[in-house]
Amino acid sequence: MLQDHSLKSLKNFNPNKVPISLYIHLPWCEKRCPYCDFNINTNKLDGDEERLLVALNQDLKDSMKYIQKRKFCSIYFGGGTPSLVSSKIIKSIIKNLKAMKLLKEECEISFELNPKEVSHSYLNKIIAAGVNRVSIGIQSFDQEVLGSLERNHTANDSYQAIKVASEYKNINISIDLIYGIMDQSIASLKKDIEIFCKNKIDHLSLYQLTIEPNTIFYKKELNIPSDKTIESMELAAKDILNRNNIFQYEVSSWSKNNKVSKHNMNYWLYGDYLGIGPGAHSKITLENSITRMIKLKKVESYINNPSKITKVKIDDSSYDLDLAMNVLRVKNGTSFKDLEKRGVYIPDTFKEKLFMGYKKGLIEKNLIKATDQGYKFLNDTVNTFN
Repeated sequence: MLQDHSLKSLKNFNPNKVPISLYIHLPWCEKRCPYCDFNINTNKLDGDEERLLVALNQDLKDSMKYIQKRKFCSIYFGGGTPSLVSSKIIKSIIKNLKAMKLLKEECEISFELNPKEVSHSYLNKIIAAGVNRVSIGIQSFDQEVLGSLERNHTANDSYQAIKVASEYKNINISIDLIYGIMDQSIASLKKDIEIFCKNKIDHLSLYQLTIEPNTIFYKKELNIPSDKTIESMELAAKDILNRNNIFQYEVSSWSKNNKVSKHNMNYWLYGDYLGIGPGAHSKITLENSITRMIKLKKVESYINNPSKITKVKIDDSSYDLDLAMNVLRVKNGTSFKDLEKRGVYIPDTFKEKLFMGYKKGLIEKNLIKATDQGYKFLNDTVNTFN
């Protein structure tokens, strides 16, 4: 399926200037969490990892026309639960990328882990393979909250995971926490945030629970906290984090010591990314178009045909919104100059909509940045570009 709407007014992009990242989707999980709408598989069989490895390597070869002469500034192993995959497979993937000379010298290589799989043995192996940033799906240190989320790890697993990870000084560490959960109290969230602050971890991904269609939770009646309670949770979290010199730099991202996720920032600053693996998404700049692509979702289908994609080209009527949906997530904003350095084209129509947002008090003057009010109501701000 190809919707071929070229960017009539946007010709002659310079893809070589646009930074590119790589996302690798490892789909397997022990179970499906009831709030999860990701593309996962809970039925891994012997030999599946090796078969997927062959498909990933083939996918990479077939994607050279999208990579062109660029090297990856970041790599992200996501899922699924990547830490369920053998460290030998991870080592083989990174070794192949190095052999193909596709990694920038300072390439950030991130890897998601479930708390249960955070062990010295596993970390030692993936770090030796080249991983230099880990993201641990803690979600909460409160056993009741984990029970509400029906997670397959315990609060003790969470504590143990950060204890082990904190011992590694040569990698960056991030954890995920969720708020707005059924029957979760403000006190419980505050305790989660305080535990994070006390440990030697520089990055936090803080997500509000959203009940998406096609999830188990969507079919249930849930006692979700009120909007007022959610707002109180956000203010309490912000207060504790800021007092500990941890600051928000993106909608769901907080860091201290400027340890931002390079991979995520490349997404939000409208860089390119190649996705390989079942259901992986890509955004690729070519000389006369920007194209979003999705790989086949089912593991078996992807293994049999790793290069088959669905393509949607961004046309001149959707470009402004597509750009705004990304760059306005960045808390401190960005400048025209910085985007142009990254090969991002800024049409006059985008500048006109920026000025409309400025007149409404939603956008800062002379910067691509939401005001405090605009950031608080980001959907409204982004819709200015529709």
